[in-house]
Amino acid sequence: MAEQGWGSVPYVAEQFRRFYASRAERVKAPPEIKQREFGFLSFGGRSMFRHIAFDDVNQLRSHLAENTPAHAYYSAAYYSAPEAEMEYKGWLGADLVFDIDADHIDTPCKADHDRWRCRACGEEGTGRAPERCPSCGKAAFEEETWLCDRCLEAAKYEAQKLLDILIQDFGFSPGELEVNFSGNRGYHVHVRSPHVRGLGQLARREIVDYIMGIGIKPEYQGLSSRMRGGPPSLLEDGWRGRSVKALYDYINDATPDAIKALKLGRATTANLLEHRDKILRLLMERHPSSIVRYVDPKALERLMEAAVKEQASAIDTVVTTDVHRLIRLPNTLHGKTGWLAQTVAIDDLEDYDPLASAIAFTDGTERVYVRRAPRFRIGDETYGPFEEERVELPLAAALFLLCKKAARVER
Repeated sequence: MAEQGWGSVPYVAEQFRRFYASRAERVKAPPEIKQREFGFLSFGGRSMFRHIAFDDVNQLRSHLAENTPAHAYYSAAYYSAPEAEMEYKGWLGADLVFDIDADHIDTPCKADHDRWRCRACGEEGTGRAPERCPSCGKAAFEEETWLCDRCLEAAKYEAQKLLDILIQDFGFSPGELEVNFSGNRGYHVHVRSPHVRGLGQLARREIVDYIMGIGIKPEYQGLSSRMRGGPPSLLEDGWRGRSVKALYDYINDATPDAIKALKLGRATTANLLEHRDKILRLLMERHPSSIVRYVDPKALERLMEAAVKEQASAIDTVVTTDVHRLIRLPNTLHGKTGWLAQTVAIDDLEDYDPLASAIAFTDGTERVYVRRAPRFRIGDETYGPFEEERVELPLAAALFLLCKKAARVER
């Protein structure tokens, strides 16, 4: 007999309950736990239970074991009264937090595993949903978003670029930084430093703009026909150096089709294709402004914009500027995957594989009926694709499909 409902929510909740009953002691308290607000989302719930405070980590662990949340969060902010309503909390400062989500990165694999369906007329398609349905013109869609190795590698690469900027440009030490896999599609980076704790929204917005390379203009980076002599900007600190490196890498790696797609004008496009090696040598060996003989100033702005995007980090701007943000608690389960959110040492990030390391349920199997799912990997095994079929799977794979509402338990 099939347990009712896609996702078999009671079954998943029971698996989470068993997990926290035996492993809640592995959850660590965030620094200064008494000044943090906590929030929890229950199974089947649409609202957040928040304004919760704990005196110590044992109270936190007991709450997880007794209440079995689908999602667990804590505040980036510090408060004098974290359990009070927002206007009475007494804001004392906040960590600087960054969120990188593969859903916000334009990876080509989305065309392989993501789908959309128009709620109005039933038209379906793959990849990201369009702005409006091509059949009826409406803008209401149901979307299925999945993830794969390419998605997660793209998110990790953005996290690595972010860490490089935070350490090289802002001067934070690795000891002031914490990197967490979110348990789903990306990474969270926390900066815990007295230098950022008291920053308001506007200051954090400035940091966001810097990291995303907003407003980088060639003339401000020394790329002007009036600039001659001096050391190569490639060796300079900040975006003066990064922008030249961005140009070098982009020109070196871009395909002819990518260069043509920028619509830089006939002469500049021809120069980039025919004199690529000369331009690269000028960027590396002479003052970078020397390339203006090959690249029209207006074209250089568009080229710079495309190049800087490759050097900048694709962070979620809203998360960083929100001084009251709740962020996922490490070593807790993510209700949309059944995977662990977990801290990753910076030195280990390059080789980190969340599809192996973040798998929480490693024992047992379950029989499920799968509505539809693309191919996916957990550990060393690959599963699917599935389409309207019954299959017995390892518990980790079954729970992933159940959490994605793509299957139901068969009993």
